Amino acid sequence: MDHTLQQISEVVPELLPIYLRRIDILHWIHCKGPIGRKQLAEKLNMTERPLRTESEFLKRQQFIYSTSSGMKLTPKGEEALLNAQAIWKKQTSVYEQEMLLKQTLSIKEAKIVSGNADYSDYRSHEMGLQVSNYLNQQLDLGHHIIAITGGTTMLDVAKNFSKGLSHGRHFTVVAARGGFGDQLAAQANTISDILAHQLNGANMSLYTPEKVSEETYRLLLTEPSIQETLTALNQADVLLFSVGDALTMAKRRGLDDNEINQIREGKAVGEAFGCFYNEEGEIVYRLPRIGMQLKDLEHIELPILIAGGASKAEAIKAFAKLAPKQLVLFTDKGASTKVLYGESH
Repeated sequence: MDHTLQQISEVVPELLPIYLRRIDILHWIHCKGPIGRKQLAEKLNMTERPLRTESEFLKRQQFIYSTSSGMKLTPKGEEALLNAQAIWKKQTSVYEQEMLLKQTLSIKEAKIVSGNADYSDYRSHEMGLQVSNYLNQQLDLGHHIIAITGGTTMLDVAKNFSKGLSHGRHFTVVAARGGFGDQLAAQANTISDILAHQLNGANMSLYTPEKVSEETYRLLLTEPSIQETLTALNQADVLLFSVGDALTMAKRRGLDDNEINQIREGKAVGEAFGCFYNEEGEIVYRLPRIGMQLKDLEHIELPILIAGGASKAEAIKAFAKLAPKQLVLFTDKGASTKVLYGESH
């Protein structure tokens, strides 16, 4: 039964478990690679012998390859994962749900991947592959400027961008905000550098604290290096960002008790770009910050919100009331179902 992954989706139902197992293997290699067989077997709850059989099949089909540090995905393997998502959408009427989500939120486009990021370890990693595939369809060849924010979601996205996006294109990746005070790995400066490396492009950092006083804010704006980065941000044609739960983000930003009380009293449900907003899309508290501002989204051709997990449903739904009409949303089944129907399953 030497079927490719594309063929298996179209054959008799008894082959479907084989197809799904192989897709699962590709998913884990994509998000954890390079990964050794022993570690992968533990992730998949398989013994090494059947995994060896499957991995050899995937190598013959040129979906994966081995390095000294473990298995990695090939461009053909990335394509197989994209095909798997397309098949899943057709089988589960997700295309119709994407249209309904777009209409409900009054945005340009909504894209849904399988799973619920609150519970599945690797599904959030798929976002990077899906977003880069979307940009490959949308962007002309030539030079582009991508602005990207910080956070764990964006870290996963940057690490899993397809390198194929850079074919015929040159990218400058710009940190959309400062990040001193954040964990290093989740800072926008770190993430912009990772994405620039993935795309063989240039990186521009923004070396400022995340939270500053008004006086410091005005002073920093006069710094030539900061002015240069802000000029590049103003020229960005793509913005990649996420939203978070209001109270979680308030604590992560290091807000004091008085500020947190203001956010609670304003019934904030989400935060983005230093703005805490309630379910009506009203800003109830705003942090002075250097970098991309909420109002700047109006002038960006492709502002892309990436947020998965049912726990982010309220923040997504409320942010759509603040967002420009050209907003593109990438989310998962867990979040989209809760946005539309008030439940995650």
